[in-house]
Amino acid sequence: MELKKILQGLKVFAVVGVLSTIMVQPALADWQMGPQPPGVPGDFATAVSNATNWLLGFVAMIAVLVIVWGGINYIGSAGNEDSARTAKRTITYGIIGVVIAGFAYAIVKVIVMTILT
Repeated sequence: MELKKILQGLKVFAVVGVLSTIMVQPALADWQMGPQPPGVPGDFATAVSNATNWLLGFVAMIAVLVIVWGGINYIGSAGNEDSARTAKRTITYGIIGVVIAGFAYAIVKVIVMTILT
């Protein structure tokens, strides 16, 4: 019973940590890059690139969260074969998501660099 409470606390701690990191990152990006002029990007290629970078970054972040969730569930399975199998499947799906997000990022970059510029 005590192990379940500890694992539940770790899950909450992981979610809070990830969400706080997500909220702080835009502020850190502005601080590092300096102030940007208001308005939309100057050309269509920049707008497409910015939108895909944001979207694929979000997808990759979700995939990493799935991997972390699967790892926590795997640790919490405590020898239960069905729970361990489900957790392994979750981790596998998360890894597949990260790979697909990486390939999608590369494909979008190639398209933007060759066609739109």
